[in-house]
Amino acid sequence: MTLPAIIQSYLDAYNRKDIAALVACVAEDVVFENVSNSGQSMKIEGRTAFAKLAEQSATMFTTRHQAISNAVVDDSRVALEVDWTGTPAIDLGPMKAGEQVAMRGASFMTIADGKLTRIVDLS
Repeated sequence: MTLPAIIQSYLDAYNRKDIAALVACVAEDVVFENVSNSGQSMKIEGRTAFAKLAEQSATMFTTRHQAISNAVVDDSRVALEVDWTGTPAIDLGPMKAGEQVAMRGASFMTIADGKLTRIVDLS
């Protein structure tokens, strides 16, 4: 499965917890949404807000990894089936510090001018 280079860069940066590289993948006016079955959904707009969220999220987990099990690429739009694993650094609701968690989800991304302009994560 071949992903667009910007998405592969984003995933690699996410898995390394390389915030600078992650933020470099998104457009200045990026829209990021996380829609959760647990009811803790959120939406942010702009690279600055995305960078702040990415920094906070990285510190909440000692490890985290997204593996792509399926992808549909349609020009500038990409749908990903994601297998996510992580180990919380702190208790996060039902997720306990030090206990590995595994979830399946989906991500929908839009690319323009070589950057991610919209990211919607469903979990």
